[in-house]
Amino acid sequence: MVEGRIDGIDEAAAAAKKAGRLDYDLPIRGIETPERHTLRIRLAKPDYNFIYILAMATLGAQAREVAERYGSDIGSHPVGTGPYVLKEWKRSSRIVLERNPGFREVYYEAEPPADDPVSQRLYREMKGKRIPQVDRVEISVIEESQPRWLAFLNGELDWVNLPYEFKSMALPNERPAPWLAKKGVQYIPGVDIDVSYMYWNMRDPVWGGYTPERIALRRAMSLAYNMDEEIFLVRNGAAIEAHSPLPPGVLGYDPDFHLGPSYDPARAKALLDMFDYLDRDADGWREQPDGKPLVFTYATGPSQLERLFTQLWKKNIEAIGIRVEVLVEKWPDLRKKSKLGKLSNWHLAWNYDYPDAENGLQLLYGPNCGSSNDGCFQLAAYDRLYEQAAALPPGPERTRVYGEMVRLIAAYAPWKSFVHRKRDQMIQPWVLGWRKHNFLHDAYRYVDIDLDLRAKHLE
Repeated sequence: MVEGRIDGIDEAAAAAKKAGRLDYDLPIRGIETPERHTLRIRLAKPDYNFIYILAMATLGAQAREVAERYGSDIGSHPVGTGPYVLKEWKRSSRIVLERNPGFREVYYEAEPPADDPVSQRLYREMKGKRIPQVDRVEISVIEESQPRWLAFLNGELDWVNLPYEFKSMALPNERPAPWLAKKGVQYIPGVDIDVSYMYWNMRDPVWGGYTPERIALRRAMSLAYNMDEEIFLVRNGAAIEAHSPLPPGVLGYDPDFHLGPSYDPARAKALLDMFDYLDRDADGWREQPDGKPLVFTYATGPSQLERLFTQLWKKNIEAIGIRVEVLVEKWPDLRKKSKLGKLSNWHLAWNYDYPDAENGLQLLYGPNCGSSNDGCFQLAAYDRLYEQAAALPPGPERTRVYGEMVRLIAAYAPWKSFVHRKRDQMIQPWVLGWRKHNFLHDAYRYVDIDLDLRAKHLE
């Protein structure tokens, strides 16, 4: 988030890596604390998105004694001035936050929303209340869809994003079913500012590279994949097709950008034939141009939803004559392999952190190879445009540069963009002031519970 942005930060990071630790006594040119309660940051170059980055929950000032005490395990011991403190954390299971007794006196104040009925209702429910209202927040990590939905129906969860599998039952005709309406369940629809995608490892000897035959291979794979089946069968209509990495709602999104039909298996086969990916031994499977086997290894997790995506990929890709193998591992293990460049591809999603295309396009910026650029796409023309856009203020010229970058992604096909996901938020009737925000991930301070109403519903 700060690499290349703050004056002197890269040199400090390099020195820390070499020494194995950061020497907090060595000054960094772009970071000063002229007095106890002032932090002054000087940028390395013009950066119109840095104000967004400073607003992210994952970036902030930390007391030196905290960093020195916890060292590399500092992420497990957050210390700050927010409304909650971490009480319990069982990885992949449960997070518990409790009210911070030292939190400053703050009351809910905001500009009254002008034209959004949902925002107006939430504003009325929280106006004038002291923040935070709830004493304890319990976050349950429930990977499988069915137990997550059942926990909501049993009143064990106050909020859930409706799993795809239950949309037909819960939201016929995009409205809450009568049995849910009778319970008083609140429904807030929306489209996430995100994109789901598959990256290709551009260093992979089969699927990576920038030569015409490798680009054709990746394009053929993309054309073989049936997006309508993903949206309407797997996701039950809870998504819209993505034509680029940029979702509606970010600066740079172009609603008119389109590459034509995304599903065209005949064209996929023609591309493979043209670039010599042929079935030379008549066994039903294509080989590489040099005669070596052509195998698509699809990396995925073990959940029921991920199994549905796996079935769809296997069916679509085998239909154009490419053998499919499946690598199933838990997310942390796949993540480690991805960072080490040991996956040829991975099906992921990116939720934007702020409403500017840079936040998504940085996933393809060459110098980010090894960090956020999992596929190690490195194209000098793309990197120049990325750096040019970063120095431009928001406006038509910046948007134009983003458009050029999107066209380069389309030309070289280092990604397959899938969908922007719809979020069908289901909220219990006793919850006040809450809906999941696209960018603000620590908004628990802005929620309240009507305890009398909750008791009545759970009798």
